[in-house]
Amino acid sequence: MIVCNNPALSVIAFCCLLSVNYCTAQPVAKDEPVSSPDLNFAVNLYSASIGENAHLYNGREYFTYDKRIRGNPFFETTTLTAGNISYDGGDYYNIPMLYDITSDEVVINLYNQNFKISLLTEKVERFTFLNHSFYRMAKDSLHGVLLSAGLYDQLYRGKTTVLVKRRKVVSEKIIYNANDFSYQNDDHFYVKLDSKYAEITNKASLFKAFRNKKKEVRKYLKRHRIKFKTDPEKAILQSAEYYDQLRS
Repeated sequence: MIVCNNPALSVIAFCCLLSVNYCTAQPVAKDEPVSSPDLNFAVNLYSASIGENAHLYNGREYFTYDKRIRGNPFFETTTLTAGNISYDGGDYYNIPMLYDITSDEVVINLYNQNFKISLLTEKVERFTFLNHSFYRMAKDSLHGVLLSAGLYDQLYRGKTTVLVKRRKVVSEKIIYNANDFSYQNDDHFYVKLDSKYAEITNKASLFKAFRNKKKEVRKYLKRHRIKFKTDPEKAILQSAEYYDQLRS
């Protein structure tokens, strides 16, 4: 029998044992990060105990974007915001982060430091951030359209899956004989249906993806006044959800 005289280590050991018991008793979906109040407490306590030695802090220095470019390269916010991430084989909760969608990198601070690092994208399995769920996808050219490797926002998953590759690109314009640079959104939408991906770039490609229910989907969008041109994300999402209802 091993006796531990360090109270902190005893607590950590107890929490780890609690997390093992919880995981044994509860089934967990393979593609969802494990999450429960007890388990989160155990994981966070353990992460705090190992601090900067956690695998999470394995990355490279993040170089601040050029201030001369108008806008920013981040998804939805320029403020470090808490999210959950599965990285390099471990799950980490309530981690302040940013998502640079120009370079496709998750950005965090080094442990207890105001020093930003970029996590290695190939080690990011998935993360939840600002009510969005992102998954790392491998390059895929066998199932329909070419899908490049990277992090994708999973908008919907049923019989049909809707993915978005969130992107910003630097656009250049000439204004009064001077170069003007700015970040512009350049999202790419994909629908996975019957194990094949299709890129949705316009209304025609949307109806083509749901060709066997094309008339019904068209009427649904018209009835609810959803226009692809003004809100493509909503049009694709609502079409996929309705298409699955028709097939159920």
